[in-house]
Amino acid sequence: MPRPSRPRRKAGLIAHDLRMPVPDPGLAFLVANPAASRLRDPVVRERVVAAGVGALRRRGHDRVEVAVAGDQEAVRAAVSAAVAGGAASVVLAGGDGTVRDAADALAGSGVAVGLLPCGTGNLYAASVGVPRHLDWAIDALATGTPRPHDVGEVRLERPGMPNQTVPFAVACGTGFDARVMEATDREAKRRYGVAAYFLAASRLLRHLRPRPTLVTVDGVPTELESVVVLVANTGGAIPGGLRPRLPVPSDDGRLHVFVLPRGGVLGGVQGVVELLLATSHGPSATGAGVRLVGQTVRVEVAPPGPVEVDGDPFGPAVLEARVRPGALQVIRA
Repeated sequence: MPRPSRPRRKAGLIAHDLRMPVPDPGLAFLVANPAASRLRDPVVRERVVAAGVGALRRRGHDRVEVAVAGDQEAVRAAVSAAVAGGAASVVLAGGDGTVRDAADALAGSGVAVGLLPCGTGNLYAASVGVPRHLDWAIDALATGTPRPHDVGEVRLERPGMPNQTVPFAVACGTGFDARVMEATDREAKRRYGVAAYFLAASRLLRHLRPRPTLVTVDGVPTELESVVVLVANTGGAIPGGLRPRLPVPSDDGRLHVFVLPRGGVLGGVQGVVELLLATSHGPSATGAGVRLVGQTVRVEVAPPGPVEVDGDPFGPAVLEARVRPGALQVIRA
């Protein structure tokens, strides 16, 4: 079998080589991120890792390797090594950022992906059917079945800087949500959990101002104003358990775009409510919200505002996103 080669990059988006090592059914790999809010305590982390290893052994893996990786590059390196080494299963103990950092190596590999939700939001894990309760998630890891779920990929275009391509599991966006992520520090997330995002949002609401925006979905442009543009891969894009009436499946091969065109507190709240209650795509009842759907999405705001990818802030940029249908084989009950 030919040795795997590095992913090839074309036109700013990632094109993966389909040549993969033959998986070794006995080999599994667990990556624990100590920066995840529930794994910062070494004693707790050791307990979670031991439980995850036990679950993998119950799945039939007689060799389980463990890596502790606390930043993006370390997670990517550990997961890439696991895939190249022929691991049949890779478990990620962390939050949405850990899934994002591992997605490039795992997408399209055919490796079974286990998720132990140890971050603040754990939105991707919840969206694909992994229990939020850690003990239940460990049981699901031991007995569950891999099923295909989508991941996204976004190219960030920034004037005077090289383009950057980043995978995303839950969502990417620009505008108010990105400002909230930027204003929510790690200590606040540790102390208050998901509530930290709402505390930051309450401080920023008065700064909601619409900006000229061009959203192009599958080549069809829509000109409008926006205070938020959210490109969601899963229905868990909103913290706190809120879900739109029109679902955002994690396995439908599409991206779902949510736009709030109006500024001010009342305009923002009205738009959110109408988008949550809407049963069809397009403008909401009063035009306070717009929902679009497609496989490719380009978002241009004038001037470009801050960007967030799976809850982590990036600098101002133009977004160009696409979906990779069924690219992750996620273990779920």
